[in-house]
Amino acid sequence: MKHNRPLHSLALVAVLGALLSLEGSPSTFLPSPTAFDAMLDPNATTFVVAGDSITAAGSDAVWAGKIGDASWINFVDPAGSGGTRVGWRGGWALGGAQTGDMARALRHRNANVLVVLAGTNDLAHRIPHEITGRNIERIALVASSDTVIISSVPPRDNASDATREYNGFLQALAARHGWLFVDASAGLRTAEGRFRPGLSDDGVHPNVAGAAVLGHAIGEALAGIRMLAGGPILPANP
Repeated sequence: MKHNRPLHSLALVAVLGALLSLEGSPSTFLPSPTAFDAMLDPNATTFVVAGDSITAAGSDAVWAGKIGDASWINFVDPAGSGGTRVGWRGGWALGGAQTGDMARALRHRNANVLVVLAGTNDLAHRIPHEITGRNIERIALVASSDTVIISSVPPRDNASDATREYNGFLQALAARHGWLFVDASAGLRTAEGRFRPGLSDDGVHPNVAGAAVLGHAIGEALAGIRMLAGGPILPANP
């Protein structure tokens, strides 16, 4: 079904059309992953991803529907409906990727929603927030989905303050563009901004248990998005 492009998306195209280049340096107990390119319920919400190792979890072929055991994508179907409510249609993610890499590598693929979980490596390389923001804007333009979900990034035990500040930046960026910000990592972190016990093995990446927390939160956001006849996809409870 073809959806009309929201006004904020049209404005984004106009703004980003002037960009000439991308910025930033380049560089078990699992349910089945949400059905990849499968036949879905006509009312299912489909999504593509842009991310790094937190999404890829060791895979170098996310675009082809291959993810590691500790990818949050394994856990996005909160109702356990076998992909009938939420369907994954690829995207791009790779370990070590910065937002500039994602913007260069991502290719358009038809889906209702773009999910961006990105920036941990920008933080590690001290990429300024404004450059990261421009890269995320470019990612949104390339994906050209009706709805954009920006997820908070998981904790980093050795940089909790910087991570908290970055997540605040992401929330403001989403608000500025009319995107949906989801603090999906809230269930991963303590009040001090570190990983809760048992949810990470290295203080940077969620383990399988942590991926389940992260994926469930993103899945709830995806499942809460509904289609309006002849219009954009919007949050079910704005």
